[in-house]
Amino acid sequence: MEKIAFLLTDTQGRPYSHNGAAAARGFAALGYDVRYFRRDELGSLPLTPGTVVVGGVGTVRAALERVGTAAPAHVSVPAVLRPFLGREVWRTTAAELRDEPCCFPVFVKPYADSKVFNGRVFRSADELDALLTPRPGFPEGSDELPLLASEPVIFGTEWRVFVVRGRPVGTSHYYGNPLLFPNPGVVRAALGAYRAHAPAGYSADFGVTDDGRTLLVEINDGYALGHGGLAANLYAELLRARWEEITARAAPEE
Repeated sequence: MEKIAFLLTDTQGRPYSHNGAAAARGFAALGYDVRYFRRDELGSLPLTPGTVVVGGVGTVRAALERVGTAAPAHVSVPAVLRPFLGREVWRTTAAELRDEPCCFPVFVKPYADSKVFNGRVFRSADELDALLTPRPGFPEGSDELPLLASEPVIFGTEWRVFVVRGRPVGTSHYYGNPLLFPNPGVVRAALGAYRAHAPAGYSADFGVTDDGRTLLVEINDGYALGHGGLAANLYAELLRARWEEITARAAPEE
């Protein structure tokens, strides 16, 4: 079967981002026929579960729908990994937080759709209301938008660990002190606990607190993950592994 990777471009025909450029190099190294498309051409691409589509979250989700499946709902803190958080975390909504003013300050991020807003610490209900006020491009009913709340912690550094089929293949520093690395034993234990539940391609973020603890920050699904400095061939392998896993559900039975 011919191996084809379709990569999203901008209006100038260039890879849509640095992630796309890295994926193009990586899939070429894996022996794929790399083909480029514009967002408005997605509907006419000859997609099958055996092809791979690389783009932003919305583009990949639309491509998955075209091959008869869908990206699964993302949970950034799976239940099995809660012991590695080192802080209280709970699912809530803006309406519920407003009724519990005693919980502020609180770190809040979207429960499922990370594109709605970036997680941050809110000092009061008024700050949260200002962010969630309905506006163009923001979903209605923001009071009931599922949120993930947690006790604020101070991280001195944060690192991302990339995992393909249960094996860590690279790390990337993205915040704070680059010379301070999470405790490898804690990282290995967390990845091991998640292994039976984990996607074929994902990343796990870990931070080191101001009092020296290594804690899980969050898990990120791999189907449209940024490359974060990961070697291009490993990045392509991560994207491919997750695409194949999701689209396997759409493959016709023999």
